[in-house]
Amino acid sequence: MRRTLGTALVSVLVLAGTLFVAGATASAPPAGAVTPRTAHTVVPGPWTSVPFTSLSDYDALSGVSCTSSVFCVAVGPSSDVAGQTLQIASWNGKAWSTVVFGSPLPEAYLSSVSCLTTSFCVAVGGYFHGTLVEQWNGSTWSVVATPNAGGLAGVDCLSTSFCMAVGSASGAGRTSAILWNGSAWSAVGTPDVYPGDFEVLSGVSCRSVAWCTAVGSANQGGAQSETLVEQWNGTTWSIVPSPNQIGGPNYSSLFSVSCQSTAFCMAAGFSGQATENSLIEQWNGTTWSIVPSPTTNLPTGDVLYGVSCSGATSCVAVGSGSAILAWNGSTWAIQPAPTGSADTLIGVDCLGGIQCVTVGYVGGASVVLAASITRPGYRFVASDGGVFSYGAPFFGSAGGLTLNKPIVGMAVTPDGGGYWLVASDGGVFSYGDAAFYGSTGSLTLNKPIVGMASTPDGAGYWLVASDGGIFAYGDASFFGSTGGQPLNKPIVGMAATPSGNGYWLVASDGGIFAYGDAGFHGSTGGQPLNKPIVGMAASPDGGGYWLVASDGGIFAYGDAAFSGSTGGQALNKPIVGMAA
Repeated sequence: MRRTLGTALVSVLVLAGTLFVAGATASAPPAGAVTPRTAHTVVPGPWTSVPFTSLSDYDALSGVSCTSSVFCVAVGPSSDVAGQTLQIASWNGKAWSTVVFGSPLPEAYLSSVSCLTTSFCVAVGGYFHGTLVEQWNGSTWSVVATPNAGGLAGVDCLSTSFCMAVGSASGAGRTSAILWNGSAWSAVGTPDVYPGDFEVLSGVSCRSVAWCTAVGSANQGGAQSETLVEQWNGTTWSIVPSPNQIGGPNYSSLFSVSCQSTAFCMAAGFSGQATENSLIEQWNGTTWSIVPSPTTNLPTGDVLYGVSCSGATSCVAVGSGSAILAWNGSTWAIQPAPTGSADTLIGVDCLGGIQCVTVGYVGGASVVLAASITRPGYRFVASDGGVFSYGAPFFGSAGGLTLNKPIVGMAVTPDGGGYWLVASDGGVFSYGDAAFYGSTGSLTLNKPIVGMASTPDGAGYWLVASDGGIFAYGDASFFGSTGGQPLNKPIVGMAATPSGNGYWLVASDGGIFAYGDAGFHGSTGGQPLNKPIVGMAASPDGGGYWLVASDGGIFAYGDAAFSGSTGGQALNKPIVGMAA
């Protein structure tokens, strides 16, 4: 059912105290020009305690993964002293509910979890000299057979056919990793710095099936430990040099890593001996370097156990003494946690533009904290390049410029700090922190370009033509197209999945074509429309999408919510696209 707002659209928008006239002249590069990527800060806060009921005298949540504001999963170690039960909690947008089930394995625990959708999560951990992996199918958790890689400390899933988990082989003191290919787990060899001494991989973050980074520590004869970083190239793991704090006998370790692209990662841990100090390191695509981090001066020391980034200018690290640090693109700063809310925070997950959730314990009881980084609303773009923003920041437009061809679509950067506009000849206009990676502006096309979509890390994008032909730039990959296929109606837009491993194409009748890991949630194909569909946008977790008609009428499917429309209102120019 189409739902529309009854209020009239005005051509002057008031955003952040400044007047912007839709379609007015704005400074913009010519189609195809390179726009430098600029910093755009998205810092969460304030943090609040979320009610959570502990199930025993000792509960400690250690890992959390969210796919949307209404679906998170948290896991922890054994919820009793004997270690015979496992704890997994889920968030439905209103409350946490906990599943506790008996384990046939002695001293079992879960340490990390990675969720792709509400029907696919993987939790990893271990038991006495063994590996434990649990998988969620949307209704039940079940143990999945694995090779014995010892205890697993970290896991990251890119799709239902690719997950990487890392840890340490029990009793052997060696690093370990296992790979999920969609049907089975297999061991993949990991190198060690000091064979025979204790080494561990504690966290992992993947950007593609051919690029993962894992962090941990290597211990040389018990005298000291040093940071350990390894990188996966799709076939093998190799050690990447990483720095340690300078001065004296030292213990350095990295516990967690978060990569937003192959050129940006943050890793967190500690360094010190008598006094433990927070340690944060950054990857720039070539080298790792230490980033200065503040100290809380707590008697317990400063140890960071978790880090999560939703963009190059938005990261959160958590640790002992309820420490919460936030990165704004240039510096780390302490953020206040609710008084007495936690003794230690261990796991954290930040969902770009929505929220950060961190878990840990206080006095032996599980604790959950959350902070909002909400960017509500969406934008429309008109054929003259005028941009209409509903609750979202304005960064510029092509309105008033002389265009070779009309604007036909737009895409937003992952941190919400910029967007691209694309013309029918494939010329690309970049605004805010959106960078230019290529265009079809100088090519001869079989059919005109009608839309575009960004990759999850903002380091690439797809252009789509009216015949469904796909043009991939930057780190965007090709998963299929309708090019050369007879269509009832022409393709008018596209949207990418959150993983970047798939996309949807939409036709003017609202017919949907799904490729890669994109799922079908509904369409207006075969339904009478007041005006043709002209574009689409996906919800943050990929569990739904919006379709928009040329009159601004909105059709919401899956978990996409309706927030307003211009359907039935008089417009200077027709709507030609949208972005969430």
